[in-house]
Amino acid sequence: MGSYIHIFVLALTVISLLEIASTQHEHRTQQQNEVEDDEFAKFDVNEEIEPEEKEELEIRDGSAATGGQTYALPIDMPSVNFAFCVSCGYRNAFEQYSTMLKEKYPGIQIEGGNYPPSYPKALGAQIIGLGKIVVIVCIILGKDPFPALGMATPTFFNWMLSNKLSACMMLFIFSNSIENMLMSTGAFEIYVGNELIWSKLESGRVPSPAELVQSINGYLEVHGGKPMATQEFGYQEQ
Repeated sequence: MGSYIHIFVLALTVISLLEIASTQHEHRTQQQNEVEDDEFAKFDVNEEIEPEEKEELEIRDGSAATGGQTYALPIDMPSVNFAFCVSCGYRNAFEQYSTMLKEKYPGIQIEGGNYPPSYPKALGAQIIGLGKIVVIVCIILGKDPFPALGMATPTFFNWMLSNKLSACMMLFIFSNSIENMLMSTGAFEIYVGNELIWSKLESGRVPSPAELVQSINGYLEVHGGKPMATQEFGYQEQ
């Protein structure tokens, strides 16, 4: 029985290490592709969403007309960039908008990625993740680090050493929930190039398809986009 417990706890440790490596890789990739806009890193802390209650984004039907035309894009048309909260479950909404825009604007480049949390929160999530690994390893090996630190061993740690399986499971679940909470921003920001055309952090909601199309059309009208031959697109005037 003891060997099975050690194998199970070791598996939890490996999974945790892989999660930390994946999070760090995603963070580095996001920094490389991050839109260089001063407002990009600003968000309202009060808009954060608890990871246990992932918000289901409702892509609403807008009351405004989008028309049935497709658009010929300017040669220097920048990509449309979506910066959204991955831990909030917003990737599906991004994929739906991406499909819709590619039909409406043939040839348009669309990019999407995680909206990064503030540096202190990202750092805090990494510290918690590493601390989780250290504590789990100590529990597996039955090592008590407190005497080496000149401290008395807390009662809860003695309990952990006596109940390795339960302690590791509780530690794993609890620390993961805190990490997700720190990484969650609740953002769904949309840019054309460096120009912010919609912000969920500012408006409190995602745009309807009609509102998003109108925002991009407004950009194209200013920068030389022209309507192509009228086609049915699925957005009719109300």
